[in-house]
Amino acid sequence: MAKVTLSKATFENLVKHLVEVEEGKNKLVEQYFPEPSKERNEFVKLIEDYIKQIDQLIRNVNKSQTAGGQVPFVTIGSEVEVQDLDTQEVLKFCIVNPFHNSIGERDVSYISPVGKSLLLKKVGDEVEVNAPGGVFRYKIKSIQLRGG
Repeated sequence: MAKVTLSKATFENLVKHLVEVEEGKNKLVEQYFPEPSKERNEFVKLIEDYIKQIDQLIRNVNKSQTAGGQVPFVTIGSEVEVQDLDTQEVLKFCIVNPFHNSIGERDVSYISPVGKSLLLKKVGDEVEVNAPGGVFRYKIKSIQLRGG
């Protein structure tokens, strides 16, 4: 992974976040996927890939006082602006932990179809979301870490 410039606050938030994800992984798996299943295995792989990507990002950071809260891919805690490829409507989603205390109108859990589809994707990537309301196609326009 190439060096990435992040603000000091964003870097510190990512380090704290990585620790929280690593510590909460088993609890999350047991709560949402208590029985062995294909979905459980896919979720465990997603979380392990996520932890690995965040760890690599942290190891390849140049810290800057002037950098904003942009991150190179969608993380838990990021605000993602997408364009619906069918309607051209621009939407914003905030990717949150399923244990998040207050879920806002734009918040989506990373275990939801939208959250899983966006996690680890980059600006310019196109995703297809198979959700209960149908199939949605989005192009990622921007990614900003909240609190970064």
